[in-house]
Amino acid sequence: MGYEPRRLVEEARDLKRQERRQGSGSSQYWCVFDVEAPTQHPRLLEATQMAYDNDIKVAVSNPCFELWLLLHFIDHESWLKNDSCRTLLRQWDTSQGKTVDAAVYMPRLADAVRRAERLEKLHESADRKLPDNNPASGMHRLLLAVVDIEVGSSV
Repeated sequence: MGYEPRRLVEEARDLKRQERRQGSGSSQYWCVFDVEAPTQHPRLLEATQMAYDNDIKVAVSNPCFELWLLLHFIDHESWLKNDSCRTLLRQWDTSQGKTVDAAVYMPRLADAVRRAERLEKLHESADRKLPDNNPASGMHRLLLAVVDIEVGSSV
């Protein structure tokens, strides 16, 4: 959609309400968006609060979605800007544009989940919350909600 986070959450909230009125709808609603470091989206925290208030889950990547892709290959714990994250990713994935090759990423999915969980715990222990939790990605929570992933303990 290309929406900024608040508008995306508003659309999800409205869709959820409409589907509930019709007696249909999903059991879970998710919004996926980036922080966009070094300059975060305006009203980012407002969007995440609105999602929480409306029982809409969020998978936020900080600074950008490419961090989630990078976590399929390596651990990375230091602060990133969008451009530096994309540069790092190109060392591991030479795809052009917005293409993601499932054959490259799917075998590494459990590793990415473990790395994202590790980052989440690191930020929690340091009491760093959005948007100060760079790098972080909530994509693992979305995937764990919809895909059966055997995570194990190695990375």
